[in-house]
Amino acid sequence: MSSREHRILYFWQELKRRKVFRVLAMYAATAFIILEAADIMLPRLGLPDWIVTLLVIVVIAGFPITAIISWIYDITPEGLIRTEPSDSKEKKKSPHQPARRIINANNIVILILFAAVCVLLYPKIFNRDIPDVKAISDRKAISGRKAISDSIALPDSNPIDLIAVLPLTNTRSDPETDYLGFAIADQIIGNLAYLRHITVRSSGSVRKYEKQVIDPIAAGDSLKVDFVLSGNYLKEGNIIRLNVELVDVNTNEMIWREPIELDFKSTFELQDMVAQKVVEGLNVQFSQKELNRIGKDIPDDPLAYEYYLRSISYPYTNEGDQLAIQMLNKSIEIDSTFAPAYAQLADRLHRLAQFGLLDPEETKRSESLYLKAISLNEDLIFALANLAQIYTETARTEKALQLTKKILEINPNNAEAHFSLGYIYRYAGMNEEAIREMEKAVSLDSGNQGFRSIVLSYQCAGEYEKVLEKAKEYDQSSYMLSVQGETLFRQGKKDESLTYFNRGIAIAPDGLSALFAMGWKSVIEENFDEGLEAGRKFEKANILDAEAWYAQASIYGLLGDIESCKRCLQRTVNGGFFNYPFMLNDAFFDSVREDADFQKILLEAKEKHEAFKKRFSKMSLKES
Repeated sequence: MSSREHRILYFWQELKRRKVFRVLAMYAATAFIILEAADIMLPRLGLPDWIVTLLVIVVIAGFPITAIISWIYDITPEGLIRTEPSDSKEKKKSPHQPARRIINANNIVILILFAAVCVLLYPKIFNRDIPDVKAISDRKAISGRKAISDSIALPDSNPIDLIAVLPLTNTRSDPETDYLGFAIADQIIGNLAYLRHITVRSSGSVRKYEKQVIDPIAAGDSLKVDFVLSGNYLKEGNIIRLNVELVDVNTNEMIWREPIELDFKSTFELQDMVAQKVVEGLNVQFSQKELNRIGKDIPDDPLAYEYYLRSISYPYTNEGDQLAIQMLNKSIEIDSTFAPAYAQLADRLHRLAQFGLLDPEETKRSESLYLKAISLNEDLIFALANLAQIYTETARTEKALQLTKKILEINPNNAEAHFSLGYIYRYAGMNEEAIREMEKAVSLDSGNQGFRSIVLSYQCAGEYEKVLEKAKEYDQSSYMLSVQGETLFRQGKKDESLTYFNRGIAIAPDGLSALFAMGWKSVIEENFDEGLEAGRKFEKANILDAEAWYAQASIYGLLGDIESCKRCLQRTVNGGFFNYPFMLNDAFFDSVREDADFQKILLEAKEKHEAFKKRFSKMSLKES
């Protein structure tokens, strides 16, 4: 026998003598049991499939480690004992001298099983947010839509699912129950907004599908989402029946479909039930804290909730706002503990104060109503975002930032929070940052009509063509027509701008936007008295929004009313709009630019702008 063959034979005999084969067989059997148990337990625990892959990797990595340990040590009933070389002299052990025990064999089995269970249960025990990596990878391979969300630099880097909840269709159309279609969808949207790994299109983005026969796939393509929730409902007597379904837009697959039936008095339970089904259908892990926020707002009285739902269904017009206010006052009168009712009432009052020339004191009332809503539910995103806007418009920038920070802590992918941050940046004169945050918001929730003031951020940055391009994506309201007319005026296209001003005035002749349109129109037509009259009417209304005062100051500048221009510009800066780069280069102030008082106001705006920029531009929102 050659020396090489002798070494191989010796090694083989040593493996048998040291019981390596027996230990590896035991290891393989134990690993098999653990993997089989994991395969059974995973679906019941709701854990993602990638944990099985992790266990397989751990088992494979443990195989050579086990082989080495079994070569060095013997596993005996007394524990692990170091294996003596075969040529060593046997040593008798004293009956009083136990073997060198390292770890008891029974403990080894217990430790292995305990480690496996910990790996399985770790996400559940510590409420970790662990994405389903395989599912995400598959969806990315199917569609390029994820590139939109992946390209956004969010505080939370986990991929997100884009979902739209369409207004439900009334199977038997009835004016008394048609309001439920949009209202229930709105409530489901509100619940899903709390989930960090879901970005849900806002109610404003899907309202256009109300009372329509909807193709979910076509709607999903238009809204640029991955999933669409749609369905129909029927109210018969005191019973409401829903049929809802979740569809994967990328693959045209039905994720789930389910009928739901319950007493109409329990309508508030619908959005919670459907939201939970969406969570299960998407197969994505969420923390218990996120799930607890779903259904946090429960009304005490079904009639109060019915009034609340009716208010949501009214459009955002002056007339719609007034009707909604009536419903919300009734809702609060019946149930004074339902936070969303206060937030919705505050929103409608604020809109009328801004665009309907309502008493500005109503804006102050709006603020108190938002605070009431937050006192009842500190995580109510709708109230936090809208209150941040009021703070921005009234020189309370730091408070606005704190509220925006809170929303991002709740959900880093929340579009409202990023838009709010962009709004703050615009008022402070950080125009590039404003555009970046607002574009991020639009990417997260394209079609949201509430994001229309992004056009003013482009205007402040001098990107006039971008203003005109983006304005086409929003409803052609008096506000949007007025902005387009102003932009064309700034480009020197006076005749074209007049067309937009006239259309805007015709839509809402008594509104705030119409007053501005009248002012700019009077400059073009050299009808200065009419422009000055519109300006006095604006000042008498005493609007609180500082940016509105800037628009009026610029109109006075064009009209040559230097004193009124300076008065309004001072109100602008004092009120919290200190966009110094825009003011510095705004040609509408050329007639007053050399005035000493104007220069003083401009310097004040510069100091505020520089102070804000120094404090916040190099700080993360978390640090601020």
